Amino acid sequence: MTSRQPAHNEPRREVPQRDTPQRGFQLLRYFSIASGIAVFIVTMVLSWAYYLKEVDDNVRATELRNLGLATAIANTIRPAYDEFLFQQVKTGVPLPDDPRRKELTETLNRITKGIPVVKIKIYSLEGVTLFSTESGDLGEDTHSNPLFQNARGGRTGSELTRRGEKSKSEDEIATFDLVSTYIPVMEANGKVAAVFELYSDVSEAVQRIERASLRLLAGLALIFASLYGILLLIVGRADRILRRQYRELKRKEMQLAAKNNELQIEIASRREVEIALRYSEKAAAKANQAKTEFLSSVSHELRTPLHAILGFTQLLESEPSTPLAPTQKRFVDQILKAGRHLLTLINEILDLASIEAGKIRLSVEPVDVASVVAECLPLVQEIAGKRGVGVATPAGAGNLRVLADYMKLKQALLNLMSNGVKYNHDGGTVTVEVAAVAGGRVRISVIDTGIGIPEEKLGELFRPFHRLESTAQNVEGSGIGLALTRSLVHAMDGEIDVTSVPGRGSTFWMELPAAPEMKAGVLGETPSKVELPVARGPGHEQCLLYVEDNPANVLVMEEIARRMSLRFLSAPDAESGIEIAVREKPDLIVMDINLPRMDGYGALAALNKNPATAEIPVMALSANAMDQDVMRGIAAGFVKYETKPYDLEDMTRKIRQLLSEEK
Repeated sequence: MTSRQPAHNEPRREVPQRDTPQRGFQLLRYFSIASGIAVFIVTMVLSWAYYLKEVDDNVRATELRNLGLATAIANTIRPAYDEFLFQQVKTGVPLPDDPRRKELTETLNRITKGIPVVKIKIYSLEGVTLFSTESGDLGEDTHSNPLFQNARGGRTGSELTRRGEKSKSEDEIATFDLVSTYIPVMEANGKVAAVFELYSDVSEAVQRIERASLRLLAGLALIFASLYGILLLIVGRADRILRRQYRELKRKEMQLAAKNNELQIEIASRREVEIALRYSEKAAAKANQAKTEFLSSVSHELRTPLHAILGFTQLLESEPSTPLAPTQKRFVDQILKAGRHLLTLINEILDLASIEAGKIRLSVEPVDVASVVAECLPLVQEIAGKRGVGVATPAGAGNLRVLADYMKLKQALLNLMSNGVKYNHDGGTVTVEVAAVAGGRVRISVIDTGIGIPEEKLGELFRPFHRLESTAQNVEGSGIGLALTRSLVHAMDGEIDVTSVPGRGSTFWMELPAAPEMKAGVLGETPSKVELPVARGPGHEQCLLYVEDNPANVLVMEEIARRMSLRFLSAPDAESGIEIAVREKPDLIVMDINLPRMDGYGALAALNKNPATAEIPVMALSANAMDQDVMRGIAAGFVKYETKPYDLEDMTRKIRQLLSEEK
């Protein structure tokens, strides 16, 4: 038969609390027993001490009296019986039949009549009883008695023998209380001649002492009993208080134990949560790593064909020998527009993934706001001009600088300005305002006269891949731009927000820390472009070696080299590329990273180790476009790290620059 287990939903049974504490806590009981025993012992000890002291005092008083009596008796009997006594002392033999013994006994009885002296003895120095008022004591040997030995040595001593006790000196039972005093008898020369002993009856004195001791005992018992009763009342009161406090303490201990149990359960739960969180963090880290690897792989796979599309399209558009017909030109423009939009989308996704993974790299420095606005202005004027949207730049930003990453700030501002143009009415305006605000910060505002945003939709603006009413307006967008902009601004210790009025427009603003020692800048001034001509020595034709396994990419680069009048060499893998480089010694090597067998990093290391090729500059050109890929390439020793797809004019300029520096 199994025992019934309580259900989880059953009410807990409260254990009734007892009115009395546990058996280990009984103050009143232990105090009453201990104090009662203590009172009894103290009373008895005090009474007994009093009794012993009084008896001792009585013995001493009796001893003094006996000493006085012995002196008086000796002075009385000595003239008449001196010869008789000293005759026995000298011989050490008692004379029991001598008539003078009887006369001396009668004389002593007469002298001590009315005095509590019951017996008188005289001992020789050998301890033999020479005389006694009781004839039966003659001839007794008492030399072993300590008091006799003390008297023989010249010191008086006494002892008390209680009735019913055996006498130490005579080995007989006393019928009353006696004090026997041993007194030395001195000769004229100061020597002890004999020992004199007096027996005094102290029964009355001892009885008086006993009665006084009993009265003292009764008085002490009464006093201590009263004190005991008072203490019991006090302790009883204290005991009740302590019991109440004890019960309260036990109740609190039970509550504390319950709380502690709850705390232990909570701690265990939190530990489980922490373990789950750690597993979740590990899983998130793995998922994030997998996402990064996936994005990197997808980016590479997308950039490779996109590079061919944009490269050949740009070649078609810019071919001087066979100009395109208007219809063909329109088609090529659409291909370039779609390809570049796809490239922008890929770049934004990668940037947002890098920021979310915490892998963004910033170079924070004082940045002239006017210069950033000036660089963004021509980039948005083309699309603004097509719709008749005017772009107004700030007039008072020349002396304002912020602490930011120049390229990231440019990217964020360009995104806000582009949105202000795209989501505007035809013929509207976009105004950029820059002003210093409180807290040592600078606010950059982009104000448009567009359609505006309803207040309830403002919270959705910065969500990735989320767009508001853009489809109805046929405005191209990925839904990533604002989310990426917010992440970039936050990474630079800034803030970003928006205010909007439907039908009247919106104001997007971002605030960044102001840089110290602000200096004036020139608004609208754009960096000048410097064309670097290819330096040529007499009779020398510069050579470019491209190591790439994708034939389409090789064709694009070959066309660029042809237009630059460069001798072009190519290799489909790293091994053959190294052989060509050793043999031909090109002026510049453009190296893909993902090559069959040996990759671009291995090829770069092999080129640097060979003295024949160690001085040739090597530029990486890869579809691996993550930030960590670029940083790894620069750290490995590539003079530049460019990503696919690229702009033909930009690539041409960079190749010219590297060839000029090499020369």
